[in-house]
Amino acid sequence: MINDEYNISFVANKSYDKMSDMIDELKISKRLFRRCYLNKDIFVNEKFRRKDLPIVKGEILRIYMPEEETEPDNFKCDIDIIDETIDYMVINKEKNILVHETKNNQGNTLYNALINLFQSRGLKRRVRLVNRLDMNTTGLMVVAKNPFAHYSLMQEMEDGSFKKKYHAVVDGSFPYDEIAVEKNIKTDEADHIKKKICADDEGDYAKTIFKKVKVGEKFSIVEAELITGRTHQIRLHLAYLGFPIVGDTLYNSKTYDGVDRQLLHSFEISFNDPRTNEERHYEVIDHADIIKFSKNFV
Repeated sequence: MINDEYNISFVANKSYDKMSDMIDELKISKRLFRRCYLNKDIFVNEKFRRKDLPIVKGEILRIYMPEEETEPDNFKCDIDIIDETIDYMVINKEKNILVHETKNNQGNTLYNALINLFQSRGLKRRVRLVNRLDMNTTGLMVVAKNPFAHYSLMQEMEDGSFKKKYHAVVDGSFPYDEIAVEKNIKTDEADHIKKKICADDEGDYAKTIFKKVKVGEKFSIVEAELITGRTHQIRLHLAYLGFPIVGDTLYNSKTYDGVDRQLLHSFEISFNDPRTNEERHYEVIDHADIIKFSKNFV
């Protein structure tokens, strides 16, 4: 079987009346299937086969995903790759770098650096981000290396099987062993950079589960598990509880000596491998500035 960044192969574990029935059971987007089928890039036992014809148990289905051209990008930065397969890479993002381009910042982003990395390797693929972090949030991110992996992982994001946990240093002595916050979020009309809590019939549903990790007199470390993934969700829900994140200039009016960003870190993620369906679990230690602040104050 051929399995690489450009090919996905599956052995039929049962017989199907039509190829399209097998496709429906696999984590393959209809858009990708349609494009590959029109290009005759779908094979059964290495021969093109019409989608309305049957597949017999034991036959091998292969889908070829064509090369993708991208514009050259010269921006480089250090990328801490925790793990990598033919379908995705897991990276540990640093602080003070945007994940993707904005209206006011074009070119100097993690997205641009990933394009450069792909091109330097000769990998003719678009960069597809699975999860995103704010500029000053650190920690684990997943980057898909082909459209099959991206669709599969985004489906996991939607059905909740893609798990994300964060550590946050908050202002105050956090009293809850565990608490779930379910508060809708929408854009703040007065400041479109910010979000705000809104009524249940407005904005987007958002849920975060918080657990205390370490509690001091003035500061605490809190674990946050995202059930939904709205922009600024953890930051806003903690501020709503009355325990804003240390260094969060949008939702915390206080300033802190030696702190140059919100102390929020994506320390753990888990998901099912798109190709094998095996569970993948990744965990990294907190960023150095969180460790340093915690030693002194928590």
